[in-house]
Amino acid sequence: MSTRTDRPPSPSRRASIGFRAVAAVYVLAMLGGTLPVPLYVLWAPRMGFGPFTTTAIFAIYAVGVAVALLLFAPMSDRAGRRPLLLVSLVALAASTACFLAAHDVAMLLLARFLYGIATGVITATATAALEELAGPGRARTASMTASGANLGGLALGTVVAGVFAEFAPDPTHLVYWCYLGTLVPATVAIVATPETVRAPRSFAVAVRRPAMPAGSGPRRQFLSAAAAVFAAFAVNGLFSSLVPGFLRDGMHVRSAVAVGAEVGLLFAVALAAQLVPPARWPASHPLFAPVALVVGVAVFETGLWTHSLPAFVTGTVFAGIGAGLVFRQGIAVTAGLAVPGRRADLFASYFLAAYAGLIGPTLLLGLLDQVLDQNIATLLLAAGVGGIALAAAGTRGKEES
Repeated sequence: MSTRTDRPPSPSRRASIGFRAVAAVYVLAMLGGTLPVPLYVLWAPRMGFGPFTTTAIFAIYAVGVAVALLLFAPMSDRAGRRPLLLVSLVALAASTACFLAAHDVAMLLLARFLYGIATGVITATATAALEELAGPGRARTASMTASGANLGGLALGTVVAGVFAEFAPDPTHLVYWCYLGTLVPATVAIVATPETVRAPRSFAVAVRRPAMPAGSGPRRQFLSAAAAVFAAFAVNGLFSSLVPGFLRDGMHVRSAVAVGAEVGLLFAVALAAQLVPPARWPASHPLFAPVALVVGVAVFETGLWTHSLPAFVTGTVFAGIGAGLVFRQGIAVTAGLAVPGRRADLFASYFLAAYAGLIGPTLLLGLLDQVLDQNIATLLLAAGVGGIALAAAGTRGKEES
């Protein structure tokens, strides 16, 4: 006699352990992506660069992500999740070695580009692997874990680097020696993770057009999610590239821990915004996320203009809520539209839109900062980001009505 239950079947013990291992490696990879944020103020006087070079170093990371998403990330649908994750860990190690050897801007650019390659592979591959390791009926658990690992790692990176910069001797080297050491157990964890792609085939590198869902309705739904995450990541790019300088020069915040914590606050609040609301709440309130993002940008812009740290922190909280909910909605939409066998391919397209938000607006801000007042430059960027976010929300509302 069988007992009726609405619960989805639990994954095997090995799959459950693999799920945790992939999530932990995902956190570690994203953590490394924001380690340089509090360190730019240490590298800049030593290597003689200013705000525009800082945005260029940051943008080259996003270019590396885009290259990986177009060339390598979809390969895991054919060659397997585990081989691609191991390759990305090798790229992380190479990037870390470049940071340790960096004595000029060229080496920083190479280090960030390699890190972008690794991140692009991991974001699409790990997100797809989590969906598969979670098992049937657990898509929400997988999407929440993926988005949580992404933003949680970004938040941790700025805080960890800020602590090293404030208290450790030779922080720009010590933090990366420690990070290099963490990649050893990460590699062991991925080797022990079960492969989720049946009958993996050989590697075949080719430039691929970004994948799109079939049908005009799903395509519009996906493009709306992509536009929204573009806007959210543009805000992330602003924080990760130039906000440390804003805090130091405009608000006279000298503590590296405080700078790291303020940038990390955006990602920490974004993570909380994904975990706290009920499952159906974001979908039933589609305008809340973009409005919170726009309000947050407006308030922290006010803080920049008035040199008010409380206003800047308040705006960071609202922007974090908006960015977190936008990212959560986009991951859920992409997971729902992805078809088996091309899961990483569609996630690669989603993350390509996200990291495009880091490249274009961040570089534009760096260029505008050379010819305009810093506050006017950020105001123009904020207006553009807000318009994109609200337009995406309006399109999604029409699709759902």
